[in-house]
This record gives sequence, C-alpha cells and structure tokens, in this order.
Amino acid sequence: MTKESPSVKVLQSTVIHSSSGTAVVVALRNTSTHTLENAPIEVTVRDAHGSVLYQNNASGLEPSLSTVSLLPADRETIWVDDQVTASGTPASASALVGEGTQASGSIPELSVTGTHPSTEAGTEATISGSVTNHSQTTQQNLVVYAVARSGAKIVAAGRAVLPEVPVKGTNVPFQIYFVGDPSGAQIQTGAPATTF
Repeated sequence: MTKESPSVKVLQSTVIHSSSGTAVVVALRNTSTHTLENAPIEVTVRDAHGSVLYQNNASGLEPSLSTVSLLPADRETIWVDDQVTASGTPASASALVGEGTQASGSIPELSVTGTHPSTEAGTEATISGSVTNHSQTTQQNLVVYAVARSGAKIVAAGRAVLPEVPVKGTNVPFQIYFVGDPSGAQIQTGAPATTF
C-alpha cells in the first residue's frame, strides 16, 4: 500500500477464533462524498504478547482478501477475511485502508434474500440464501458475507465467493460457513458489487 486513505475510517477490527478457524472482521466508513472502488486493505493479527501471527500480504492471495471492492459514500461497510492462517492464539486485529478509485457511473445493486441459518452435523453453523443482481453488469467473484453480532460484539463471521452472478434478476444460491458461534446473535449479510 502506498498511502493510507484519509477518507476511510476503521471503526472496528475484530478477530474471531474457533475450532473451525480464524476470521477477521473490519467495519469501515467512507467519510467522503464519493463512492470508492477496490481500496487496498492491510490486516495484521497479533497474539496477546503483540507478536504478529498473520498479515494478508502473501503473494497469490485472492483479490477479495486484500481489497475492499466497494465503499459507498458516507456509509459503513463490512469486510471479512475468513482465510486467516495464524499459528498461535490470535488476540487482536488491526487494519489500514489505502486509496480506492473514485467510482464513476451507477453502482450495480445486489440484494441478499431468503437467508436461513442451520447447523451441519451438529457442529458447523451455516447460513444459506441467494443473491440477486439487479444491474446490467455481470458480477465476477462476488463475495457474500455474514456477520453475527451479540450487542456490540461480533461473535461469528464468514463469507462465500460466487464465481459469477448474471445480470437482471437471476437468483444465485450461496452457503456460508461461520467461524465462531452465531447462536442467538443478530446476523447481517451483504454482497457489495465487485464488477463495475
């Protein structure tokens, strides 16, 4: 990252660690009057002693694990990395966001519908649903995320990547496996556009 964005504020960085893995959830707010696309994000996970366990800067990482595809103007955005490979017990996460590209034209709108949580084989909690693309732009490698909050605390999170979501009203199903325990929590889902 060359330069930290002055207009994107990191509101909250949470690390979730459970038997099913480790995830980082970052809540961001774009304080500018412009929608931003593809802002780089750097995440660092540390243990209780402050030692670095993980950073999302490995070569070959899929783009959605190192960029925030869409930051609408003056709105909060959730970003999830559920591919954290930490050798040790993570205690904290921090994030820096770089300059995104100013969006031009209309932003593709997508909606997540029909969500229902379930537990597979008594162990892994999942949430299923479908994504509808309301735009004229086919979405490539669309990330659907789910975050479970208990009060102000984020207790579980996960994401699914859909290789393609066709244009105008096609429903594409997804299933997300949670890291953490979403039982009794409020679940928030989203699918920010990735192709403009």
